[in-house]
Amino acid sequence: MKWTHEPGGALPVLELNQNEAKMLTEILAQHARRNVRKKYEKYKDIHDSGEATDRQNDLMFKYENQLNLIDNIILYTQQ
Repeated sequence: MKWTHEPGGALPVLELNQNEAKMLTEILAQHARRNVRKKYEKYKDIHDSGEATDRQNDLMFKYENQLNLIDNIILYTQQ
């Protein structure tokens, strides 16, 4: 694993070898996704009941975005 800086690129990029990508995918799929999904469902239920505050709605969207990111990483590394 190493950080690389592309010439002209605005941000550094984390470069993973195949084994590191597989380990990261397993961690995300087995642990992180479950925890984030649980938090997302909690705030989604509150939102769906119509009782959510602005803060709770923001947290629901935050966890939804995190789930989408995790799912995209898992999907990308399985290709």
